[in-house]
Amino acid sequence: MTYGTGFGNGFTYMIITQVLFFIFTIGLIIWFVKNSKPRGRNTLKEILNKRLVSGEINKKEYGELLKTIRK
Repeated sequence: MTYGTGFGNGFTYMIITQVLFFIFTIGLIIWFVKNSKPRGRNTLKEILNKRLVSGEINKKEYGELLKTIRK
C-alpha cells in the first residue's frame, strides 16, 4: 500500500532547504554588493570639502570649483 505520491517527507524538506539556501545566498550576495565601497577613493566633492576645511581654498573658490565638477 502506498501513501501519497511516493516522495515522502524527506523530499519536501529537501526542497524547502534548497529554496531557503538559495534565498540566503542571493541575499548575502546583494548585501555584499550594496555594502562594498571602494576604499581609498574620494569623490571630487569630498576632496573639495577637505581642502575647504584645511584652508587650502576659500568659500568663493569652493563654490566655483563645485559648479565646475557638477557640470
